Amino acid sequence: MGESVLTRLLTQDILIILVVLLTFNTENFVTSILSKYNKTVNDMTVHIIDYILYIGALAIYFWIMLFFGLFQYMNWRVFLIYSSIIYVVIVMAIEGKKYLKKKEMTAYVPVLSTDEKLAMLKTLLNNSVLTQEEYDHKEEELLGV
Repeated sequence: MGESVLTRLLTQDILIILVVLLTFNTENFVTSILSKYNKTVNDMTVHIIDYILYIGALAIYFWIMLFFGLFQYMNWRVFLIYSSIIYVVIVMAIEGKKYLKKKEMTAYVPVLSTDEKLAMLKTLLNNSVLTQEEYDHKEEELLGV
């Protein structure tokens, strides 16, 4: 039982955990340094640095697996190519999700008219959430008086 858990940890889970940690920390670090530049440049820089770190992590992972004898007959070039393809697919999926989420957020921003805002304020006043002074102040702000 213990050997199968260790084998799974070393062959699957540790690589996923490492990649997620590297990606998260790299994105925060690079974004904080390059915040003055264009967002597209930031994203590209983060992905390039993440990929370099990912390849380094794969190399270390591969050599550890060789040391434990788990990848005795595996071709490291094929392993690197398949891993790189998987990395690109995952990054594309994440960026697509970010794009769709951003698009969805901007699509559902409600625009209330002044009358609707005043009706909401009146409801808050009637429910004793706002005092009369607060209501008058907000009404003046909305009407531009």
